[in-house]
Amino acid sequence: MASMTTTLDDVPVNSFHRRAMLVAMGGPFCDGYLLGIIAVALSQLTPQLGLDSLWSGLVAASALIGVFLGAIVFGPMTDRIGRRLMYVLNLVVFVGASIPQFFVEEAWQLFLLRLIIGIAIGADYPIASAITTELVPKKARGPALAGLILAWWIGNGISYWAGLLMLDDGWRWMLASGAVPALIFLLMRSGIPESPRWLASRGRIQEATDVVRKYIGKDVSVDELVAESQAPRRTGSGLGNIREVFRRGYGKVFVFCSLFFMCQVATGYAIRTFQPQILESMGVGNENASSALMMAIAILGVATGLLLVNRVGRRPLLIGTFVAIFVSLFSLALLPMQVAVLIITLFVLFHFAEAAGSALQFLYPSELFPTDLRATGVGMAAAMSRIGSASGTFFLPALIAGVGNSGTLLIGAAVTLVGLVVAILLAPETKGLALTEASRSTGKKARSTVATPGS
Repeated sequence: MASMTTTLDDVPVNSFHRRAMLVAMGGPFCDGYLLGIIAVALSQLTPQLGLDSLWSGLVAASALIGVFLGAIVFGPMTDRIGRRLMYVLNLVVFVGASIPQFFVEEAWQLFLLRLIIGIAIGADYPIASAITTELVPKKARGPALAGLILAWWIGNGISYWAGLLMLDDGWRWMLASGAVPALIFLLMRSGIPESPRWLASRGRIQEATDVVRKYIGKDVSVDELVAESQAPRRTGSGLGNIREVFRRGYGKVFVFCSLFFMCQVATGYAIRTFQPQILESMGVGNENASSALMMAIAILGVATGLLLVNRVGRRPLLIGTFVAIFVSLFSLALLPMQVAVLIITLFVLFHFAEAAGSALQFLYPSELFPTDLRATGVGMAAAMSRIGSASGTFFLPALIAGVGNSGTLLIGAAVTLVGLVVAILLAPETKGLALTEASRSTGKKARSTVATPGS
């Protein structure tokens, strides 16, 4: 049994922690499925709905635009009203907006529904990462947050295989099918309690203690929570937390998390969305099957990142994967592409490296921002990254038409190079640090004003 000196960061992993990690993965799984299924459905729905290049780009980018809105608005709200309520409501929206996609007849209807889905996805990023960060101990935090990305990739990969099974004019079924996993995980999430760290940050120390005693351990020290409850608290609208990020010295953290996140996903989302068409133009035979296989490679990649994040550390993993992504895209842009095997090999390297590096997308901001700004920080970083992913997805058809596949991939390599420079200059190492240590070391004003244990 844990002693009274055992902290929330050092407590042994128990059945509740494992359940919390599993349930948290449900939201990202649905995110990946809902965002991935459009890539297979797009080739069918484009002629059936009469989409021109403008509407094709808008439909593909609509969910990503929604992710920006959801993350930037609901991240701060989650820091103000709590994790648990938002944790359940966003999956309700997944179900409610997925089913009507079966009945759309106009491009604007599909755009609107996928925009709503994107808002719910954007909300889930800061919610799931914050509650996972605050419920699991230090040694499980890296793998748990990387596990959220793994769940996203599994959902994204399954969407390709599900799409292949519904290829015969089944795009309506493809898009509506996202309601099924969302409903399953909605039921599973209903039993997860509120984060004790968040409760303490709002001065609700007795409720926080009760959660710890019931779910984590009767003999676990709550000194961190007591100190958290004594930290200064703000009132007002949740969006005011955005200003607090900069006022308390977390601006550099925001810039780093936003830029590396953006550079990872800007090329990734665009290429995955239109990958079947790109592979077809390069002469690869069954482009949909090839895309599905590459999603399986991506799952292997993020699983590798999950295993490495506590072994080699955060910083080496980020830098190394950016190097591999750059090499793959640069080679695809410049090398002769007469052999399909060479094309597939380079795409495999791209997907593996991008997925391995993506294990850090929730982990870095969750560790570097304090409890009362954690969901805000994750939401802001995710929102800024989606500017890149939405822009890339929207402009990719025009880029391919204007500069061809080689020019488009070369632009992607340049974006990746920016991410590599950002990682070299700004990426910290947080492996082995307690949650309070990781966040305290990055906010200069937080150290002198509100940096208390658990903050």
